[in-house]
Amino acid sequence: MYDKERSAVRVVPQRPVTVVIETQDLQPVAFGAVADISEAGACVWTDEAGFGVGDRLILLLSFDESQSLQAAGRVVWSGPDRFHEGASRYGLQWAATSGPQHARLKTLIRSSLASH
Repeated sequence: MYDKERSAVRVVPQRPVTVVIETQDLQPVAFGAVADISEAGACVWTDEAGFGVGDRLILLLSFDESQSLQAAGRVVWSGPDRFHEGASRYGLQWAATSGPQHARLKTLIRSSLASH
């Protein structure tokens, strides 16, 4: 069962972070945006309503034109987006929380807080 207690502080990026959502067969299935993000996971808005708790997804996160990162995660909660009609929100937990890819993710999260 998913514990709603946060394992890391989530932040709202100052600049849009877009996302291409793929399944394990690496087929793009949806596009969206990051609502908030942390070292442990993210909340993603998308028009796709077909993901369920436990689904494993691959995300291509674009922090800006030159900074992108691929990250794998698991859906830990889902629900409608009460602010955007027809959109869904998904809570994702990152599959990896250590290593060079995760270190780069932490750097990109910190850079997304800086205003341009």
